Amino acid sequence: MSTDRTAAPAETKPRRLSSTSAVAMPSSTRRILAPAAFVLGLAAPLLAGANTGLAISLSLVVMVASLLLGALRDRVRAAIMPITLTAVASVSMISSGAPNIWIVLAFAGAAFFGHTFGTAIRARKEAREDVILPTDPASVPGRTVLLWRMGREQFEVLDPSEKRLRTVIKGPKGNIPTSIELRRGTAGLDILRPGDVPIAVLHAGDVGTGPWYEIIDPIVAPGPGQPIPANPSTAVLLDRTTEAAVHFSRTGEPSPSAPWAPSTRR
Repeated sequence: MSTDRTAAPAETKPRRLSSTSAVAMPSSTRRILAPAAFVLGLAAPLLAGANTGLAISLSLVVMVASLLLGALRDRVRAAIMPITLTAVASVSMISSGAPNIWIVLAFAGAAFFGHTFGTAIRARKEAREDVILPTDPASVPGRTVLLWRMGREQFEVLDPSEKRLRTVIKGPKGNIPTSIELRRGTAGLDILRPGDVPIAVLHAGDVGTGPWYEIIDPIVAPGPGQPIPANPSTAVLLDRTTEAAVHFSRTGEPSPSAPWAPSTRR
């Protein structure tokens, strides 16, 4: 828990911004091939003597489910879930042997058809949405803008509370943000997960010109017969990061208790 008692304005409600990248409309070739794949995939088990009712009904279920999944805003789930659905549905068909094993082809064609037109629905919907850009910190003097990104999705809150900062840094509902930015005037504090360290915290008095500084634990050589000091745990790093974020959000300044050093990440 942060010990910073500086009064802070009430935070605004989270605002979903426009995605960093738009969903591309499937090509005309794919939109032509998808229905053909559905028809041919369904024809294969019917011609092979598979159960007609089973093949048609299950293929339609897979097709509708893939259509709905393909239209999801979360494009990772939109790509993975139809494949998972098809694989799970195919297990019982494969185990039943011929001729129902041919229904697997119907599932594949149905999933391809559904996902293609689900993606088209998502692309068309996003093309009609209004563009919502992040707030320019210069337009809200004396206030802090919090921006975090998860994949292509990005969200914004003005004057975030300590609870909000802790939740975002830890990861809302287990979804770890790829980047977190706090801006107050020209100053900025970035929270990254670069891979070489669990979490990196950077600060600049002017994000346009720099320089950037990073919280880096000093290397302390152990004394004779002393064990090598352990690196801070992830929990300690998260607490320190939250404290630095809260202090910056209220003051625009780097946390005085953190060990800052020039950064090479900017």
